[in-house]
Amino acid sequence: MPPGNPARFNLTGQAKHLHGVLLCFESQQPELRRTPSLTQPVSLLCEPGHRLTTLSKTGLGMVGGWQRCWGLLALLLLLCGAGLSAQAQRRAEPTGPFKVFIVLHRAGALADVGFKDYLDATGLRIEYTVRNINNDLRLLPGIVEEVRQVKPDLIYAQSTIVTTALAGPHDGARPELHIRDVPIVFAMVSEPVGSGLVAEPKSAEEPLVSGRNLTGAVHVVSLEVQLKAMQAFTPIRRLAVITDLTEKAQRERVERLTQLAKAAGIELVIGSPLGPDGRASAERIPQVVADLAGQQPDMLYIPPVSFFANHSDLLTGEALKRGLPTFCAIEVQIRAKGLTGLVAPFYNVGQLAGFKAEQILRGRRAAGAIPIETLSRFSFVVNMATARALGFYPPMNILRYAQIINE
Repeated sequence: MPPGNPARFNLTGQAKHLHGVLLCFESQQPELRRTPSLTQPVSLLCEPGHRLTTLSKTGLGMVGGWQRCWGLLALLLLLCGAGLSAQAQRRAEPTGPFKVFIVLHRAGALADVGFKDYLDATGLRIEYTVRNINNDLRLLPGIVEEVRQVKPDLIYAQSTIVTTALAGPHDGARPELHIRDVPIVFAMVSEPVGSGLVAEPKSAEEPLVSGRNLTGAVHVVSLEVQLKAMQAFTPIRRLAVITDLTEKAQRERVERLTQLAKAAGIELVIGSPLGPDGRASAERIPQVVADLAGQQPDMLYIPPVSFFANHSDLLTGEALKRGLPTFCAIEVQIRAKGLTGLVAPFYNVGQLAGFKAEQILRGRRAAGAIPIETLSRFSFVVNMATARALGFYPPMNILRYAQIINE
């Protein structure tokens, strides 16, 4: 999706009820707290069902006698008071300049563009500082120290690894290692609970909030929905999964997927491309994919792992070479040589993160009370070039609403 043209989508949770702010996802110029003008029809009610009077394009509708005069006077006083109140409210709103510190795991993600585009469209004056670690985790402690010196008003963190380095785990953040006094808004975090950033809510009905200086936007649909989407694409009896078992969030994801697969009568086969040092290795990807393909699964599931995102071409290319259909959790892998997936547009995820940043900067809301949410709409994407190469096409009911790429 090109920057400057955000898609319309629904928000969930409290984002629906923000005093006239849902707007910003439908227009690049959000309209906040709109005050009626005297050229627009406005109805004022004194009690339910009892109309006091009406403003129209031609002025005030008069009723007659002193009652009309007193009614007109009361109405004008009411409107004047509302106008002055709105002006005072606008003057009281913080406009900046705000210092926003952006920390990227790797530059080039559309989520970062969406975040900045959203904030730039709010009218807030913002000074950005951008640091890109380019996958070098050794740089993160130095960035934490720089944040302490800069003292920004807000931090934007891209990826689970970056967010964890800045905020620390919810039950073990240390003031000497982590940032606790600056609100952090993350994007491209797939498992905020599984990664230890946020405690699990007591019930499914409760919103997911951190209770500390952290909130953000999740870019991955639930495993339950992903598994149903795979089964809608093709019958699944055996599912291969490639994952990075060095990540806590991915170990928990595999455990959850194992439970879901067992309930659905699906056999799981799992591979992890770990090198001799126990870390994920790109050199191991071809052999692990070959081993998984040798077990003749119906599909290969590629979860939202930062390491795999950085090696999307290699991973999806090896799967295609071995005739293995892939279901991907993020769009970049489908656009490489993956087959399909139910994914969130990264640009929209960034805009949702920007919306939460505005709640903090303009609305002065505590980050820990702002729900961590995902988009309410996702795209079923099919790479038709890969489908042709595999001779493996989606059913017609998916083609009716899927987003087709590489036709």
